[in-house]
Amino acid sequence: GYLPQLTIESDIPNGDIVFRANQPPDNQFVQALRQLEMMKVDNRIKNYGVQNSTMDDVFLKITKDTKDENDSGSTSVNIEHIDEQCRYVFDEREFFHGWRYYLSQLHGLTVKTLLVRYRRWGLTLILLLLPIVYNLLSNIISRSQNASGTFKMETNLLNPQTILYKVDPLMENYFQAAIRPKSNDLVLEKRSENISEMNKFIWQKRMDRPYTYTDIYLGFQVSVPQENIYKIQTLSSNLISGHEVVSVASNIFFKYALNDTAASIQTTLIYKKTGNLTIEPTIGSLLNVLSIASCFLKVLPASLILDVFIFYLIFFYTTIFLVSERKDSFLSLLNISGLHPACYWLFNYLFDIMTSVIWFCYLLAMYCIFDVAFNGLPSSRTSSTSIIPIEFASSWDLRVQFYPLTIIIVLPTLPFVYLITKIFKSDLLCGLSVLFILIILHMISIIVPIVMSFVSNTFIQKLIYWLFNIISPTINAQAIATYILAQQSTFCQIFIHTDFSFFTPIGNDTIEWNWVVLISHIIILLLVLITIDSGLLKFSCLTHPLEFDENMLDNDVLEERHRILSLNYSATNKSLLDTDTNEEEHETDHLTVHDLVKRFPGRNVFAVNHLTFGAKRGEAFGLLGYNGAGKTTTFRILVGDELATQGTAYIDGQNVRRHLKSMRQLGYCPQQNCSMDFLTVQNGLYLLARIRGVTFSRIHLVVEKISSLFLLDPFLNNYIHQLSGGTKRRLHAALALIGPPLVAILDEPTTGVDPNARQQMQEIFLNAVKAKLTIILTSHSMDECERVCNRLGIMFNGQLVCLGTIQHLKSKFGQGYTIEIKVHSTSNDVNATTIQNVQSFLLSQTQLNVEIKELSYSTGSFQVKQGTPADLFELLEQNKQYLNIETYTISQTTLEQIFLSFGKQVNDTLQ
Repeated sequence: GYLPQLTIESDIPNGDIVFRANQPPDNQFVQALRQLEMMKVDNRIKNYGVQNSTMDDVFLKITKDTKDENDSGSTSVNIEHIDEQCRYVFDEREFFHGWRYYLSQLHGLTVKTLLVRYRRWGLTLILLLLPIVYNLLSNIISRSQNASGTFKMETNLLNPQTILYKVDPLMENYFQAAIRPKSNDLVLEKRSENISEMNKFIWQKRMDRPYTYTDIYLGFQVSVPQENIYKIQTLSSNLISGHEVVSVASNIFFKYALNDTAASIQTTLIYKKTGNLTIEPTIGSLLNVLSIASCFLKVLPASLILDVFIFYLIFFYTTIFLVSERKDSFLSLLNISGLHPACYWLFNYLFDIMTSVIWFCYLLAMYCIFDVAFNGLPSSRTSSTSIIPIEFASSWDLRVQFYPLTIIIVLPTLPFVYLITKIFKSDLLCGLSVLFILIILHMISIIVPIVMSFVSNTFIQKLIYWLFNIISPTINAQAIATYILAQQSTFCQIFIHTDFSFFTPIGNDTIEWNWVVLISHIIILLLVLITIDSGLLKFSCLTHPLEFDENMLDNDVLEERHRILSLNYSATNKSLLDTDTNEEEHETDHLTVHDLVKRFPGRNVFAVNHLTFGAKRGEAFGLLGYNGAGKTTTFRILVGDELATQGTAYIDGQNVRRHLKSMRQLGYCPQQNCSMDFLTVQNGLYLLARIRGVTFSRIHLVVEKISSLFLLDPFLNNYIHQLSGGTKRRLHAALALIGPPLVAILDEPTTGVDPNARQQMQEIFLNAVKAKLTIILTSHSMDECERVCNRLGIMFNGQLVCLGTIQHLKSKFGQGYTIEIKVHSTSNDVNATTIQNVQSFLLSQTQLNVEIKELSYSTGSFQVKQGTPADLFELLEQNKQYLNIETYTISQTTLEQIFLSFGKQVNDTLQ
């Protein structure tokens, strides 16, 4: 009955209850405080204190009143609805288990990957355009090198000349017409002898005048056709092509057949340089000759070198996305949220294999389209079945056979380039480096075997061959692909089974071992990737336990340390001993930090110094400290990003040093925002919900509720990397709590968030604690810690300097109460009481042990070390008019003042 307008501000389980009086400090208020003092004396309550409203409270009150008056439609959720939404999000825990859980993760990864690659369409477009440009340029250059054209077979092009002929009179006119047009440079010399005698005549002329050429290039003997048989005998100089006689002969017979000297046929010679039979050497012809080595050595045909480089672009493409995901700890956040590294890498491996299949199909299609467009269909191209060209295979056959075999190269190369990405932080630099490394390895695979083929020692040949095949997955896979190509090459099969060979064959009899090496590369490299990301390769160099002086610890910290170190874990360190009752289950520590030590190499100072504490189920534990105190390092050890030098931690009974990063019961809001490029807010929420295995029946409503709770609805379709800093913090807090997990580690979740949204987030955290979640919170806002946390500890130099509930710390480390007073300032009234009068009055109350903190013209701040809140309020209320007091406040030592006092002590110690 003392405070009829009393309301509960916050009720933290196992912590402090905060009441709002909502009335002035009248007599009833003072009596209520005296009653609390009596309850404290009787040990019915442990401690109590008074605190003024903060500026956040004032701001929120003003904005709430403004909203009620103007109905402005604020984006905040009505406070009455928060509890209901939180109950749905936190109380209902339905998850997939077993194979359905991993299918849910694969679903999330598939959607995420497809969305990101679709939205980075510029990179995909460039990749698709490069093969088009390559095929276009290669065909244009090939056409210019393999020059082709037409040449009209007209005899007058040989003028000046003399043509010898013997023609039957019946054919004379047709012959004369076929030689047209006539000119002064053309001499027709009619002979009586046959064609053989004409040949002797020309030969004799050359003998008579050696070292000179005559102007006689052609000779003809034309007989009358017999029935359907047309016969003409000709002579042709070796100085001309010889095809000119075809033009003359076809015209003679055509005119005779039509009995028309005006009729004519235009004979045209079409010529083309082909293959390696051209006289003029080209790069293409040189590569064709070098490709012959592939029949004997396990190197891809040299004519495919540019095709191989174009195919390697797929590895440039995939590595860019991998490094982008790992940038700014996005992948680490997924691992912490429950994504097992094995699931992640196997998904990427299978997805990239499918992408590679699509890529080689696209490359083959582009080659076929351009080749047909420039050279026609392969079936229409003339070829001789009697002559086998000196080449590994035709360009068409070689590529049609090669591109499907690229899948053999992809299988071991993907894990290899995955490992390379671990070295880089820049996605573009990594992609270019991977491309460069693969090109260098390809050049080595061509040059080294050719050089070693000239080494006579067979043992050295095989040693170097297997050394490169074992070290490089790409070289070994190319050896298998080359062997298959050689088996399909007609040229290779003929020359391999003859005594003649250009090179000594290497590896034909051990191809089965190449397959064994390929499979080993795939398995070993994938296992190495999973092992690295699981943290199993991290080792501490500590050889003996570090000594620690417990006497330096505060008694509360020491008591907590002894409690944690005495906990009995099962032999597997997997869980605490089973408990039977709900009360015992409530007392279970969901998070235990067990003598944790972290010292970075090259530093003598401990980042974390034998830190030990526990957080029970349904507890919000605040971890405070200056920058560099060790808070974030502790968090990184808890989530597995860092390895402790000594000690460990347990999350829901699982040892963070040993577990494989796949604990979906852990939520983490990192201090630095993760970069989730090309994902929207909605995409991020759905991804984390699927990673945690939220069931299909709940996932849409869970995302909707948590988006509404954290005021993210207006930003659902915005890209995450385009959000403001405060919105990103709200999103990361939502990602940490979606599911929900059993333990949530929140590293400064409200930094940069406006007061309205900050209060909303604090309400959500309180509801999460009521739903038995364990929250570990660090913040620079002391008011936030007072409102949310059951207990808190303050860290300095990697160790707790105090530990307990808020009121316990204020009572233990506080220095009484602070009184802020403002007097009326009336310059016209000379008798008005000044602040000096208030000072004199308070100093005269020796039982209160008052100290002056600050004075100004009309205000003063005083520290009272003795007395109860009731005594102070009663004293000021009784003398308020006498002292001309306009306003005053009485507040217990704040958490921030305690925090700063510890900082001053530490700085004094260091100095």
